[in-house]
Amino acid sequence: MKKIVVIVLCLFIITGCSVKKVKELTDSEKFATEYNIEEKNPFIYATYEDIDNIFKTNGIILLATPDSNGSQKAIKIIIDVAKENDIKKIYYYNPKKIKEKSPKKYNKLIKKLEEYLEKDEKEDDYKLNLPILLSVKNGNIVGYNNYFSKESELSEEKLTKKRLNRIKKEYKDILNYKECTDCN
Repeated sequence: MKKIVVIVLCLFIITGCSVKKVKELTDSEKFATEYNIEEKNPFIYATYEDIDNIFKTNGIILLATPDSNGSQKAIKIIIDVAKENDIKKIYYYNPKKIKEKSPKKYNKLIKKLEEYLEKDEKEDDYKLNLPILLSVKNGNIVGYNNYFSKESELSEEKLTKKRLNRIKKEYKDILNYKECTDCN
């Protein structure tokens, strides 16, 4: 038995076995991979607890999911507007993660947003149509946009240059809420 251990140790020494370190991705790199965009972006992955805290303080939140065409389209525009306005931090959260795993938390999130959400009369519940970009100041929502949540708004003929400029202006207003201390 000792001979086997000695032989194995010798093999490790002779072959120079080493353990390679795996590079841990930054939030912006993970986000870039998930949404197929450039690595330099302002998105920071947030937990439900982070988002809940922002709803009590200040910050910019993007609620989105990578399997949504609207989220994909909105994110590209949000990145452009963020660059133009030197926005460094947007908290990203995918609420689909908690919908099934933690309905209580999901319902708390819906409650915070319900004045902005459409009510599904059949289900007698509010629908969380993604993506949603919002700005929070002192615990109050001061900017909200979910334009790209409607599939019908994604077509190229609907997205005219005039409409695109209006959306960019709305995003700019949300990202640049003048008194938001944690938004830049």
